[in-house]
Amino acid sequence: MLTPFVPLVPVSPFPLIALIAYIATILRVLTYRKHGARHRHHVSWIAWALLAVIGGSSIELILHANSTELFEAGKAVLIAVFVFGARGNIARLLRSDE
Repeated sequence: MLTPFVPLVPVSPFPLIALIAYIATILRVLTYRKHGARHRHHVSWIAWALLAVIGGSSIELILHANSTELFEAGKAVLIAVFVFGARGNIARLLRSDE
């Protein structure tokens, strides 16, 4: 008789939530179209750095999924919300209206 598979460690939804948020953020920044906006080199470098950090975080998350907790997932979701709110426009995230 076969017994059902029981994982040795409790499965948490936080790594999956964080990974989905990271991948969504990466895809949104990569698919941004500027539609006539000026090209600014410093914003391009910041967007590249953001992609590098989020990509590295997602790789680290895949390798060490058991160490992901609520705050890591919350941070990933907040970054995704901000990037989607700016429609992938990193310059809009950096701009202040003062």
